[in-house]
Amino acid sequence: MNKITNWFFKISWKKSFRDLAIFIVILTAVSLFIQRNMASGQAPQINAISTTGKKIQLLHSGNKPTLIYFWGTWCGYCRFTSPMVESISNDYPVISIAVSSGSNDEINEYLKEHDLTFKALNDGNGYYSHQWGVSGVPSIFIIDTQGNIASTTQGPTTSWGLRFRLWLAAVF
Repeated sequence: MNKITNWFFKISWKKSFRDLAIFIVILTAVSLFIQRNMASGQAPQINAISTTGKKIQLLHSGNKPTLIYFWGTWCGYCRFTSPMVESISNDYPVISIAVSSGSNDEINEYLKEHDLTFKALNDGNGYYSHQWGVSGVPSIFIIDTQGNIASTTQGPTTSWGLRFRLWLAAVF
């Protein structure tokens, strides 16, 4: 019986590893397909007025990378992602862009209700979404200190994943 059990676990382990590898390949392919139109290379400029009337600029200087966050008040995934972005905004520059989310007052009310303090731009006409190649939210861009897009993500993510990508952009 011991030989049969050992044989079964060897086969089961190999099959599980194979299945995991296939899953990772498929997940990566889907992710790359979804992100295919997102901006790459030099980051598009942002020079705008926030929903609270303050000037927002994407500066390509400094010693920290910048997180660009496209989101919507209507987005279910954004309800989970926004608090993560909020915690990151304490350590890194964050520019958030609210996509099709109503007036400045409505966006500000949403931010207040959800205890979010990061700066927001209102992309009601889709100008920034189009410029950055965003086709869905949440979409996140990590901009390195040279102004290059170091990383893109569309869809749900984790705080650890964001922090790791910001760290990589700062180091490399």
